[in-house]
Amino acid sequence: MKNKHFQTTFLLFLLAQLVVAQTEFVELNNSGLQSFSKNEGIAVGDFNNDGWEDLYVSSPQGLNRLCKNNGDGTFTEMAIAAGIIVDAQSVASTWGDLNNDGFLDLYVSVVSGKDQLFLNNGDETFTDISLQAGIFNNALPKAVNMADVNNDGWLDIYVTNFLSDNVLYINSGNTTFFNQNNLAGANDTGFSMGSIFFDYDKDGDLDLYLVHDQLEPNFLYQNDGTGVFTEVSEAAGVNGIGNGMGVDVGDFNNDGWSDIYVTNLFQNFLFQNNQDGTFSEISQSAGVNDNGMGWGTSFVDFDKDGLVDIYVANESDFFSPPDPNVLYKNMGNNTFEKVETDGEISNVHKSFAAVCFDYDQDGNVDIAVANKGDDEHLQLFQNVERAGTWVGIKLLGVETNRNGIGSKIQITDNLGQLHYKELTAGHGWASQNSNILTFGLGAATSIENLTIFWASGLVQEVEIENLEKNYTITEGFPAQEGIVYELSTAVHNNKITKNNLLNIFPNPHHGNFTATLDLPQSSKVEITIFNFLGEQVFFEKIENLPAGKQKISFAKNDFPALTATQFLTLQVKTETQQFIKKMFFQMP
Repeated sequence: MKNKHFQTTFLLFLLAQLVVAQTEFVELNNSGLQSFSKNEGIAVGDFNNDGWEDLYVSSPQGLNRLCKNNGDGTFTEMAIAAGIIVDAQSVASTWGDLNNDGFLDLYVSVVSGKDQLFLNNGDETFTDISLQAGIFNNALPKAVNMADVNNDGWLDIYVTNFLSDNVLYINSGNTTFFNQNNLAGANDTGFSMGSIFFDYDKDGDLDLYLVHDQLEPNFLYQNDGTGVFTEVSEAAGVNGIGNGMGVDVGDFNNDGWSDIYVTNLFQNFLFQNNQDGTFSEISQSAGVNDNGMGWGTSFVDFDKDGLVDIYVANESDFFSPPDPNVLYKNMGNNTFEKVETDGEISNVHKSFAAVCFDYDQDGNVDIAVANKGDDEHLQLFQNVERAGTWVGIKLLGVETNRNGIGSKIQITDNLGQLHYKELTAGHGWASQNSNILTFGLGAATSIENLTIFWASGLVQEVEIENLEKNYTITEGFPAQEGIVYELSTAVHNNKITKNNLLNIFPNPHHGNFTATLDLPQSSKVEITIFNFLGEQVFFEKIENLPAGKQKISFAKNDFPALTATQFLTLQVKTETQQFIKKMFFQMP
């Protein structure tokens, strides 16, 4: 009996050690990031398309930094070499492919001057196009987001300004922008801080949540689908009053709806989405009402158990005793518990931005933290190997903006568990997470269903054969293993064209419309139309369509299966190219 008791005790000891080992973040001290002090904002993005995600770091003084991921656990600073020279007080920045050419461009907010917009030249250099692009914001910017607010396939830019009207730059499609904030109804001259775009009501367009400081209520702007907003925070139950800083969204209870977490000076807020346009504030009962000086925050499934956790960055020396950064583990019952309270991830610094990205592509999401103290450096915490399975998804838009921003992914695994994420560009405090959405799947061994709700309106079901891998999914095409950036590679060297070679009019239509196709040479052509579920509703093959601009007419009787208003996708395949165009069928 004594021996059996010893064996049981020893087994419990080993299990306890295993649990500890599985909840460790280790700071990388030889990454090349340690020499950077006084940091505030971090934006994650692979600017040179080498498959390894890089960091752009904003500084409250001195030069901002562009940290290139070398793929071996180290980073090289190359801002000046790349032509991204920002030698002024800066808080936030965001990456986004503003001209849909396949390379990430960069918007940088500047506190002591005008904001700057850098166009990616595709060769690890950038050109400052701020003046000709129409970027004239000269205020106290606190956050930068990119989102396609009017669903035209081009990323727009939103900047929150402290005690000055915010700015909404609408993308004209030719690298020029126009401030339409007043027309859009998203104007605000209060104590604006963090902000985020997401589809809180799941109606297919991007809404805006805006955090306020100085005991001003937070705002929720509902998008009508055309980029015109109505403030609905009180009716939605998210007009929390505090000293707000950062914000992120994530589905913490796996119901397929995004919830909201807000950092504050004193109690943070967790708003649970009720799936009816309203939210319930549950931070206290959930155990995440952190009372520190909160800034950055991210929803992240750090242990790959299929439940998204929460990380909070605190300015620790704001109080005495100090408040460390906090990692909240999701317990799966609408409650969270603090973990690694004595670990490196719970550091005691003047922490601001906190971002999540898999810097080494091992499926374990790592965390980088910007610290603002004179003797405090940028920290990268490596996430050790976890027990759960995972899958990573990178989106490439065709009708949707190239980055797929604003799209949503829903997964059902073989255990029946649902997982849901939205792809954003800008979150937390002065932060931007990875464009690769990594899903922890716990004990699941396969995926039963993966559905992408593209920002264009296309709903696409995708088959994923193997877990423990990253995949690239191009809008309207099967998944390809690995991180792919060129659309031609993703569709086996058949060129996908997003330009004026294929047009549809009228759009919306009532069943009668004409497609014009400009062919460089005569070709066999296959025409397929899919409904919003990805089901084929029309198919025609033309054996020899002449070169030049051709008109193809469609009539109501071509679509007997269409009985409801919905998005459709027209796909035209020639012998050498593929063309995709979104259209909207409106019941007469």
